[in-house]
This record gives sequence, C-alpha cells and structure tokens, in this order.
Amino acid sequence: MVFQISKSTWTTGLIIFFISSLMVMGGILLWTTDQKTWSQMTHFQWIFLPLLLVLGTLRWFLDGMAFVTMAKRGGHSGIQCKRAAVIRLEGSLVAAVVPVLVGTFSMHTYLLHKEKLTLSESMAITVVRAILPILIFLFNIPILIFMKTDPSSGQFFAQFMKMISLPVVIIIAFLVITLFYPHTIKNSASSVVRWWSKIKFIHISRIIEIEMKLFHEIEQFSEIFRTYLKEKKRMLVRTAGWILSAFITDYLVAFCIIWGFGYHPLIVKGLAIQCLMRPIIYFAPTPGGAGIWEATYLGFFSLFMPRHLIGIAVLLWRLILTYFPSIAGILFLTREFHRDKNLRKLWIEKRSLPNQNTENRDDTSSKCAVASIETCKRGNH
Repeated sequence: MVFQISKSTWTTGLIIFFISSLMVMGGILLWTTDQKTWSQMTHFQWIFLPLLLVLGTLRWFLDGMAFVTMAKRGGHSGIQCKRAAVIRLEGSLVAAVVPVLVGTFSMHTYLLHKEKLTLSESMAITVVRAILPILIFLFNIPILIFMKTDPSSGQFFAQFMKMISLPVVIIIAFLVITLFYPHTIKNSASSVVRWWSKIKFIHISRIIEIEMKLFHEIEQFSEIFRTYLKEKKRMLVRTAGWILSAFITDYLVAFCIIWGFGYHPLIVKGLAIQCLMRPIIYFAPTPGGAGIWEATYLGFFSLFMPRHLIGIAVLLWRLILTYFPSIAGILFLTREFHRDKNLRKLWIEKRSLPNQNTENRDDTSSKCAVASIETCKRGNH
C-alpha cells in the first residue's frame, strides 16, 4: 500500500470537500427552513449542546481504542488512547479529502508504525480495523427483516426500506465473499474482463493492470483477516466491541438533537434505522460523504421531526460528527506534517516505481503482516 498524494491534490480535495458539503447543506436549509424554524430554535434545550460536544469527542476515543486493543503485547498496548484518537481523526480527514480507502490505509499504517509498531503489524491492524465494521453490518440483515414487517412503519420509512434493502444485502454479501472466498470474486472479475475485451469498451492492457492490482489487494486483505480470525478471536471481539460503541455514540448524537427540540422517538426503532443506514454512510464514495450523508440523515430526522426543523438538525449533526472533527484533523495533521520530515517526503513526492517492483514489495509486506500476527499472538491470549 503506497500513499501517493501531492500537496496540490490535498489542497484541492480539501476545498472540494468543504465547498460541496456546504453547498448541499445550504440547499437543504433553503428547502426546509421557514418562519416556524426560527421560532422553534428558541425552544431548543441548550443543555444538550455540551452533551453533543462530549459525545462527539467520546466517539473518537472509543474508535481509537480499537487500535489500542490490537496493539497490545503482553497486556500492555504499544499506543496510548489519546494518540490513537488523533490517528483516527487524521485518517478520517484523509478519507474525506481523498475518497479512496487506500489513502486511509496508508496513512493509518504510517502513523501506527511511528508508534514503535513494526510495519507489518501496522498494516495488519489497519486492514483488520477496516474489515471489522463490515462484519458488524451482518447484524443489519435480521434488523432489516424485522423492520420491513413492522406495521408501525410510516410510508416514508417503508419506501426507505425498499430503497436500501437490496443495496445493503448486496454490499454485505459481496464484502463477506471477498474476505472468505476471494477466488470466487477473482473468477467473476476475470469473466467481466473477458467480456470487456470482446467489446473493446476499455483497453485490454488497462483492464489487466487493474485486475492484477485488485486481485492482489483481495488476497492480501483476506489472508491477513483469516489469520487474525484463526489466532486472535478474543482480540477481534474486543476490537469489534469498541467500534460498535463508537457507532452507537454516533447514533446517540442524532437522538440528542431530536431530544433537544422536544421530541422523543422510540430508542429501539431509532437505533435500528441508524444501523441500517450505517453501510450507506460507511461506503459513501463522495468526498466526506457530501450529499449522501446529508440526504440519509435528512430522511432519518424527517421520521421524528417536522420539516421546518430537519435542515437545522442535519446541520447540527454534520457539525458534531464531520466539520468539527475535520477541523481538528487539519490541525493535528498540519502539526504532524511540519514535525515529521519523513511524512512530508512521503506526502509530496510523486513515485513512479515499476509495476513489478510495486507488486513484489506489496507481496512481501503481506507475507510479513501474516508472519507478524503469528509470532505476536502470545500477547493477546
């Protein structure tokens, strides 16, 4: 995994992220606000604002505890909770600016390696941290079945269920098959490549290049995770627990906004709906989920609040869980950038390594990651 991003790309991505997100928010506010909005704002229970800030901060520490748990050796972790939270903030900012998971993987791997973890350990921890939420999403399947048969669901929610049911099931099934049955995915991809080559939709050399790189990443992720699953089951359960706790904290932020305006929805139903929406949030392809996140929670808040308040609710939700963390990530990453010459070189340099050398290096890193897991397993039993 090679982290390749120029300074100009970073700046452009950051500008696009904030402009696109703010434009979407502006459109939502224009569509939803009226005179009732401002009169209702005066009745907001401001005691919930400190609680929102606490929850918004706590979720990053809970998320960081996943790294702390996986970095333990002999009962002692190689990384502190505060530092782990900062790493997550910096990695999430990169994900918002560059909507490609490889950028986040490389950033997390590098920052963990700085905490005196081996490169192979850092890579393995990063991969597992990215995969575990996918397995957590498996619990969405029984929730989806139950909620679709719930007679109390409103018309909007029923339409929402129809819209997300198939995509959620397909995404989860595809990723689980990729992790545990990578050869099935590879065979399917090869069939698509052969079909493309016949109609000459894309140049065959480019298709083969993409195919080989994708195959390598699938094998690497699958091998690392299966080794963890075999040797470190308890650690995986604890780590998944921390990630799930961070998700639930996110869900509570939305509840506190609704409670602040004086509405009291059923907690179980609200949690179930947000669980179903989480894969959409997690896999949003736009920078920082711009447009997709707002639309998703616009629908959520509309289930429990009148139209003239849902735009303000989405804005508060975005401030707590996106804009404030992004600003914090910029500050931390700027400090990291100026203090670390190696990161600065890694960030700015444009690499043009031959494909053969890149594949050999990645293959060696994958094997080292698996070997590191096997040799370090005594610290997690």
